[in-house]
Amino acid sequence: MRLNTVYHQNCLEGMASLNDGVADLIFTDPPYYQNRAQNIKGLKNHKDVVTEFEFDGFVSEEAYLQFLEDVLRECYRVAKPGASGYLWCGDDFVSYINRIVTKAGFQFRKVIHWHKTNPFPAIHTRKMFANSMELMVHFSKGSPKTWNHKPVNEMHNFIEAPICMGAERTPHKTQKPLRVCLPYIEISSNPGDLVLDPFMGSGTTAMACLKTGRDFVGYELNTEYCQIIQGRFTEFMNAPSLFQGGEPKVIY
Repeated sequence: MRLNTVYHQNCLEGMASLNDGVADLIFTDPPYYQNRAQNIKGLKNHKDVVTEFEFDGFVSEEAYLQFLEDVLRECYRVAKPGASGYLWCGDDFVSYINRIVTKAGFQFRKVIHWHKTNPFPAIHTRKMFANSMELMVHFSKGSPKTWNHKPVNEMHNFIEAPICMGAERTPHKTQKPLRVCLPYIEISSNPGDLVLDPFMGSGTTAMACLKTGRDFVGYELNTEYCQIIQGRFTEFMNAPSLFQGGEPKVIY
């Protein structure tokens, strides 16, 4: 295993090569099962519609949930005792995922709510409220070993921030902003720890690790997203910083 590396590879195949008990933290944003949303053609390319059109190859909800369980079981194997995990999900599957993390061997701890302050507005003809919330399930392998307590007003299971905008924004449709990832990585890991992300997407987990002195290893199947990640790595390494680690890479 090469540290600070994203492998262009299926995560189940990649994690199979990892030894038991190597990861200090799991932080990931897997595909959301949004097959039923594909009829909303007019919203498909909007930056804030949570529909992973390229990812939705699951034949059913059952197949999707079984896939997540398989990934979480492998995460449990490679996690150290006391490791925490965070997994982003939609509100329609959070109750299933709570149970799946337990089936995989983890302890479910809390659901964290991200309120997007600039969501895609509600469309009158659809008669639905704006999708302004995304959720993240916190779990652990036993009692969390690392818990870097922040000020009390920052230790809520609720965070408020806009969707990813400005210079940080990439072409990835559902990119998570660093602002909603950094606090939890800092709370549940220490500098020098290894963070595992089975679904690297745009590379936000990796960038958070680079900015805070953590090591990472991750996997991403989509070639376009791997190119985005490599671009972010190059930009980071070309910018003045105090980073002392090895050069981050995407390996194809």
